[in-house]
Amino acid sequence: MSSSSFAFIPRKVAKKSATSLKVNAISGDSPRPSSSQPPKGKQPEPDSTRLSAEECVILVSLAFSEYALWSDVDLRKKLTPVGEEPGFVSLHYLLHHCPVLSPLREIPHTLIVKHLRTHLPDVLEIRLGVTAPQPWFNRTGTASNTQSAGWDKRTIYVENVPIHYRSVAALVQFVLALLPSKESLSSAPTRVQHVFLPPHHRDKPGDVPIFKGFSLITFLDEADAKHFLEAWPWQPREDSPSKTSAMKDETTDEAVKYGFRTTSKSNWEALRAEYLVYRQQLVQEINEHQDASALARIHEKETSSNEKQASFLPPAKPSKQPKKDEDVPVANSSAITLDSPYPYGCLVFVKNVHPETNKTTLKTLFGKALSQPDATVNGGIDYVDFNKGMDTCYLRLSTPECARYLASYYNNHQTVQANGLDDTGTSHSPDSSPKPISIEVVPGTREEVYWQKVPEKIRRSAVEKAVQLQGGEAGGVPPAPEDSRPKKRRKR
Repeated sequence: MSSSSFAFIPRKVAKKSATSLKVNAISGDSPRPSSSQPPKGKQPEPDSTRLSAEECVILVSLAFSEYALWSDVDLRKKLTPVGEEPGFVSLHYLLHHCPVLSPLREIPHTLIVKHLRTHLPDVLEIRLGVTAPQPWFNRTGTASNTQSAGWDKRTIYVENVPIHYRSVAALVQFVLALLPSKESLSSAPTRVQHVFLPPHHRDKPGDVPIFKGFSLITFLDEADAKHFLEAWPWQPREDSPSKTSAMKDETTDEAVKYGFRTTSKSNWEALRAEYLVYRQQLVQEINEHQDASALARIHEKETSSNEKQASFLPPAKPSKQPKKDEDVPVANSSAITLDSPYPYGCLVFVKNVHPETNKTTLKTLFGKALSQPDATVNGGIDYVDFNKGMDTCYLRLSTPECARYLASYYNNHQTVQANGLDDTGTSHSPDSSPKPISIEVVPGTREEVYWQKVPEKIRRSAVEKAVQLQGGEAGGVPPAPEDSRPKKRRKR
């Protein structure tokens, strides 16, 4: 059979191919060669299908809530009418200004406008600008609550949210489903004014917190907040409305299954403060245990070494006892030499620093004390040993004189850190709650245990620097006997 016999195409197949091309043309897809089209089933889903219309409406409602307008001064100014011109704000500006709208940035603006016109026609006024082809929004009215205390009463802390509601929009849907009265979609999202995700203490400024099943939710009506506190109490009760209600649905069953519970914002702040104190106590206990263990190992090692040396030494002769009136010279154990295991007297312990500060701020703060006109000391701060979340730290200084001066300066000048980035210090007043910064020079065994944890290379460098800055006055290495001999003349 010749190849020309395969040129015939049945009419039914030809009609089907023509219809598919027509559908593609209507859908707006540009025709492409068949070789460049990806195989069916492997094309990724577009980003616009990730959020539903209801979720888009919920996020926009949070951005325009009374709480958002009260807390965001820039957005409130843009929505304030100027003269006869009503206040409008660009959709592009809104998406990049409000963090809660970050999931909508990849969705086409036309699709967002379509959802808003469908579900929020009575809440938002949408205008298409002539000079800039972007949708514009307008909101009439002003925020009714302008004080923080009013919002605090409407704010609750929720915990143990079911795992499939781990996004802001899904969380609002979950909360609205648990409210007693069902309202239309155009008014229901406004009942939730704000959702705050507590950040982790290691998060950097500007990072978007990850939702881990707990958050702070602010309602428009205080009655909604009271409903959650009564229906889902912090300590579950058998007579709570969530367990005795006859009208149970799937959302309520999921909340009971995962142990969903709520408490007021004031109670959450008290529990958080209690937790921070407990965490600090645990860290201190761990450090004390590690210090005690390290000290025991040091003593055990020294005892074993002394016993070995004593077994090889001959019996010592009885030494002549000095008379009582004779002056017995006492060795200066704090003198630093190149043979010292660590720089003696160069470590200080600092209390009552701000828990949210950082090493750079602390080094600048304490460095200014050493740069005072009356600070006639050599050296400075070599290292700041600080962990975020703690109110204490260690400072390694170059010389013992620096350590003693710094401790004396802050004990005579009562200073506090007003905030985590305060690198100048604020004078302490007797009626203020923060305690002033206190510094003490770490002595003896505590100093030895601390330096045992520091690498040998860093200890050697600190000792050499201290000896160099002291110029041999405080334990510098004495010249060797060979240095005093006259040098031999070279033979030519």
